[in-house]
Amino acid sequence: AVGACEYSGCTPKFCEENGLRYKAMLEIRRLRGQLTTAVNSVCTDAGLYVDPKMKPPTEAQATYLRQIVLAGLGDHLARRVQAEELLDDKWKNAYKTALLDDPVFIHPSSVLFKQLPEFVVYQEIVETTKLYMKGVSAVEPEWIPALLPPYCHFGKPLENPPPSYCPETGRIRCHRPSVFYRVSWQLPAVEVDYPEGIDRYKYFARFLLEGKVIEKLASYSQCLLSSPLIMLKTWSKLQPRTETLLQALVAEGCDNRDALLAAWKKNPKYLLAAYCQWIPEVMHDDVAKQWPPVAV
Repeated sequence: AVGACEYSGCTPKFCEENGLRYKAMLEIRRLRGQLTTAVNSVCTDAGLYVDPKMKPPTEAQATYLRQIVLAGLGDHLARRVQAEELLDDKWKNAYKTALLDDPVFIHPSSVLFKQLPEFVVYQEIVETTKLYMKGVSAVEPEWIPALLPPYCHFGKPLENPPPSYCPETGRIRCHRPSVFYRVSWQLPAVEVDYPEGIDRYKYFARFLLEGKVIEKLASYSQCLLSSPLIMLKTWSKLQPRTETLLQALVAEGCDNRDALLAAWKKNPKYLLAAYCQWIPEVMHDDVAKQWPPVAV
């Protein structure tokens, strides 16, 4: 609506013919100008301007806009009442919010009225014959735990798919189910950073030994005296080398790549002794000459 109004010149006649408030369109134009100025002041190379002939958003841009709306309206999330949850007829096609006990509805004038998405966010609720949500946007269930983690209670990391190392972030990732805080709506499991704790150190140690964290260590992964998977076993304490490596990582808070690189910058010999316990003695001198296995 805003784009079409600007394209036509934002005239009172266009607004009247299309059910738009002229003053609201002018206010939106002013806010767009303020936002554009703010972005240009932060990103000096952006060179943005308010284009009255701006093209409609692409499918990807529309998705990003919906995600932005969700991130800003976390406490205005609503979920369609499921068939098994219908208490009486007044709940038919209704939505439940985290803030109200009464049913709320998508207004018949909304483009989402016939679709009735499972999850929506709304700007406000008005009461006429029913409680209607205004400014409604559809959101995908998997976006909620990813964009609104403070609103979610996460369960334990799933064993399948198993935790993995992310080479882009240098962190351990896992899939965790969650529920949406006090209303306890079940949400799909999503990939997030592995929760803090000793297990995160164990997984980081495993992937470090496998050569997934530091590329140069991959050449030694086939020569290890024990399988890196031992780091995850309940009986791993029976192996002195597992405890030595784990304690060294915990001592410096190294459960991600950035922390490890910082530790090597402070002490280039960090982890050398612990790592040498995992490789044959004949390789110790060769490893020591190349330690740390990164440029610091």
